[in-house]
Parts: sequence; C-alpha cells; structure tokens
Amino acid sequence: MSRRRTTRWTVNRARAVLLLAVPGVLISAGVSACGTSSPVTPVAASPTSDTSPVTSTPTGVAPSAGEAPSASEAPSAEEPAPSVTSPAPAAGTPATVPACTANDIKVTLTEQPQRREGASRMALVQMTNASSRTCNVDGWPVITLVNAADEAVTVPTKYVAEPGKPVPADLAPGGGVFAGVKWTICDKAAAGCPTGNTIKVGLAKGGPLVVATLEGFPSSEQSGITVKSLQVGTIQPSNQGVVAW
Repeated sequence: MSRRRTTRWTVNRARAVLLLAVPGVLISAGVSACGTSSPVTPVAASPTSDTSPVTSTPTGVAPSAGEAPSASEAPSAEEPAPSVTSPAPAAGTPATVPACTANDIKVTLTEQPQRREGASRMALVQMTNASSRTCNVDGWPVITLVNAADEAVTVPTKYVAEPGKPVPADLAPGGGVFAGVKWTICDKAAAGCPTGNTIKVGLAKGGPLVVATLEGFPSSEQSGITVKSLQVGTIQPSNQGVVAW
C-alpha cells in the first residue's frame, strides 16, 4: 500500500511540473495523491503577445526632444521684428518742410532811430511768408544794395551770430521771422562810397532777391542809400533782442 501511494505522487508531481513549464500558462496549484495541496510560488511569465507594451504621454507632459511643435505653436526664428522703418518725422525740420525762397516772402526794413550813433545805423528786418504754403527759413538773410540800373553794389559784408545762433523756423502763411542789420553810412560824393537806390533781400546766396520796403528811413536816405560796411545778424523767430547788439 505504501509503495503504490509513493508511485502515484511521483507521477502526479511530474505532471504538475510539466504543466508549469508550458510557456504562457500561469498556474498556482499542487497536486497530491491524497487531495492535499501545497502552495506553489507563481512564476512570472512573458505576456502571451510578443508585441511590446504601448506607452502614452500623459496630458500636460512636454513632448520629447525629437518632437517639434507645429508652426502655429512655435515662433519662427526668422520672424521679422516690428517694423521701425517709418518713424514719425521730427517737427520743424527742413526734411519735412520745403525751404522758403525769396519768391515766398515779403520783406520790410525798419530803421531804428534810437540806434543811430554817428555814422552807424541799424534796422529790423522782418520777413513774412506771403505764399499759400508752409516753408522753412534758417541762417542769415542776404542783404543786397542795388543801384538805379538794378545792379548789385559791392559792399563789405560780415555775417555775425547776433543775437545768437540762427533758429530754424517753419513759416505758415502770414508767419514771420526777424533779423537785425547794422551798417555804416558814408558821403555818397566821396570816392569808394557804395551807393544805391534800394535794398533787396534773399534767403540764399546767389538766389533770387525781393525788394524790401523801407520804413523809418529819412527821405534823404531812401533814394541815396550809402553803405560803407554791413553786418547781418541771424534769423530769429521773435524780434526780441534782434537789434540789441
């Protein structure tokens, strides 16, 4: 009796081992001849499918280094910067306002009787924009003595920074600027005394000239104007201090 029980256990145990060795089968049982079971440690087995497990990227996790964002998500390195090619023009610059010419202005020379000192004379030059457009003036006015034959008379002239440096100005129609002029008179009968009948004013050397209206000049000096030497001050937007030099 004892011999038979041992043989059956050996056979059944061998069958159990064979079952455990079958690939892909997970069992947890032990068979005994008398119905007694003992636990068997589970054996880790390969999945029944040879396909590798599929992994997914959790929501909110950055894509891998090799996964480039779409064009709509990532800005292009070649995307141009905001345009800066059209800056607002600076106010009052000649680049935005055309320069005035003598044909745009009318000129008045007003002698300053309080500035008479011996042979020295002084006048306020007022240049008014008589055109229908805004134009720019800067620098010094060009003062020219003209004779009865409408010829320019040569006069020693010095352009001085009085009452200060020139101040550019945009002249709207009807607007004006100012400058001071100082000259020395001479005896028109004397040799070498430049004499003329009128004064013309321009805004550029060698450019067009316009006849100036003379105000405050003695009648004797309106037709026989003598200018031995001349100093011309700078163009200013205000007449304040223009003849105080």
